[in-house]
Amino acid sequence: MPTAALALVLGVGGALIIGRIVESVNDRLLDASARSIADTLALEDGEVTLDLPPSAFGMLENDERDNVYYSVRVGGELLTGYPDLPRIDIDAASTDDVVFAYSAYRHAPIRVAAIVRRVPRVEAPVVVQVAETLDARSSLSARMLAGLLVLETLIVGLLVLLVPIAVRWGLVPLAEVRRGIARRSPTDFTPLTLQQVPAELRSLVDAFNGLLLRLENAVEGLRRFTADASHQMRTPLSILRAHLQVLKREGTGTEGGRASLADIDSATARLQRLLTQLLALARAEGNRENVLRLARNVDLVALSRSVAEDHVPAALEAGIEIVFDAEGSASVRTVEEFARELITNLVDNAIRYNRRGGTVWLRVAAEDAVHVVVEDDGPGIPPGMRAHMFQRFRRLDRAHSEGSGLGLAIVSALANALGGTISVTDRPGGGLRVAIGLPRDLAQNA
Repeated sequence: MPTAALALVLGVGGALIIGRIVESVNDRLLDASARSIADTLALEDGEVTLDLPPSAFGMLENDERDNVYYSVRVGGELLTGYPDLPRIDIDAASTDDVVFAYSAYRHAPIRVAAIVRRVPRVEAPVVVQVAETLDARSSLSARMLAGLLVLETLIVGLLVLLVPIAVRWGLVPLAEVRRGIARRSPTDFTPLTLQQVPAELRSLVDAFNGLLLRLENAVEGLRRFTADASHQMRTPLSILRAHLQVLKREGTGTEGGRASLADIDSATARLQRLLTQLLALARAEGNRENVLRLARNVDLVALSRSVAEDHVPAALEAGIEIVFDAEGSASVRTVEEFARELITNLVDNAIRYNRRGGTVWLRVAAEDAVHVVVEDDGPGIPPGMRAHMFQRFRRLDRAHSEGSGLGLAIVSALANALGGTISVTDRPGGGLRVAIGLPRDLAQNA
């Protein structure tokens, strides 16, 4: 198809160019003939005369024996020539330019050249016209078009032969890249080399190498996540297995059996919380479009108050006071379940790692974005360790062995899914301050 289009363009373009060349060459001969006749005009005894030079028509002779016609008129009156030769429009004031036009004469198409001359002491302008039939022009055009057709056929034939060869040669580096990718193992993320890659493909290879790097990071993150998750689950499962063995031996009526039941209950609760957090993390890191479909209008003040009320029993058990500070409402378009899980994890961590007798503050402030702020007056987190606090399974306080290290990782993932921001600073007077900024409309921040 591209070759046929090229042949069509060459054919049409060549025909137009040949037509202009043939017309230009023959018009020059007509121009010279008309001027040579006009140059012989003179005034004798008050009459305009001319002496037709033989060369005026000799230069128009050709192998096709075209008919040549002429006329000379003074003020519209025929001086000599063919009286019925068609007259073409020409400006009488133009005395040096030759005007050309196509016409018909004696049932044949002709090309006419006309020039105006002024004879001294003669008021009327003299118009000289020379015309010829078009047989020679048509014959020359046909011969040139035939030559062009032969040349075009050769060019198109060469293109048909050479283009596939050139394409195959140009695709050799791409084939090498393809073979290199095909030979790789599923775990080989080594970047492709750019040494043999053409400049046109380097941006593609660079983009592919970037994809490999992101895949490597994702696979490595998944590997670490799987290893850490299996390690975290191994402890409660081992506890369950050990205490089930105790129950098999002693039953539930002994003191040891009752202690085992309590430990089983604790391990089960820990395992349940771990699985819940893993599911929450997986959902938070899921497809962005799915998150957008879940968005609806949510009052963060009411939602935060509900979270604070849910944590009152745990706070009382830990000897910690919860203070809720927000007025009115703060409506945002977001995913309610994600927002609740985010605030829940922040409050849960603030209670879990605070000191007995401490306080946890939960505030909501509505500005351009809505900020949910959780503060505590506990030991806080040193600035040097804050870069790691949102990593999975990273427990900054080893004394609290019941934690899984997923709470703040879930906070980070949920904030990112909701288009929010996280700010961690020291609380004035001691403790930690974590502020989450959520956009008014999740879709506009996507």
